[in-house]
Formats: sequence, structure tokens, C-alpha cells
Amino acid sequence: MADQNDAKPEQKEAPKLDPQAAFRDVMAQWEKGFNKLANDTMGTEVFAQAMHKFTNVPMGMQNQLGEMIGRYLAALNLPSRAEMVNIGERMKSMEASLARIEARLVSVTNAAAAEAISTAPPTSKPPRTKKPPSAEGSA
Repeated sequence: MADQNDAKPEQKEAPKLDPQAAFRDVMAQWEKGFNKLANDTMGTEVFAQAMHKFTNVPMGMQNQLGEMIGRYLAALNLPSRAEMVNIGERMKSMEASLARIEARLVSVTNAAAAEAISTAPPTSKPPRTKKPPSAEGSA
């Protein structure tokens, strides 16, 4: 009888349900299916032509907008972007030329000052008007 009490009836263990694992499996299957669909779609010539059209439309609009702004600025007698870039480059070159002129002017001025100092006559000393006491007058 003790054997009967100690022996437990065999129970089949129910598989543990893991909702996270189930979610991961569903997501993996969905991702595989979506990747296959996307690869099949992107591999077609129709998709390539559509992407080409979609990228050309904004570029064409941008070009037209640039031309319109250029005409508008010209009507207002204002410089365009290209003209402003050109003006900026010219100003940079003028600033560089001015810096070279300033450097040369400083070197010429320093050289002239050094030459003036070296060729200047020695400063004359004030005349000595005080005479030393004579030996005769002191005795």
C-alpha cells in the first residue's frame, strides 16, 4: 500500500506557454515575409522606373524654383546667389592683397626707421659752460 501512495500517477506536463517566444516567432515570420515581398517588388523594372520618376520630380521642382528666384531677384535689381558668391570671392582676394600691402608697408617702415636711427648724427651734448676751478684762485 505504501507503494501505491508513494507512486504518483504519471502526469503529462503541459508545455509552458511563453508569450514572448510566440511574439518573437510571429515577428520573425512577419519580417521574413515582408523582406521577401520588398525584395521581389524592388527587383522589378517597374519599381526602378517609378523610383527614377519620384527622384526626378523634386530635382526638377528645385531647378524651376531656383530659376524663378533668379528672375525675381533680377526684377528687384538684387544680386543672385551666384553673383553673391562671386562678390565674396573677389572680396577675399582684395583682402589678401590688402594684407600683403600692409605687410610690405610695415617692413618698409621698419627698415626706414632702422636706417634713420643708424645714420642719424650723434646727439650733441650741451655745451660745458662750467669751468673747473683754477689752481691759482684757490690759494
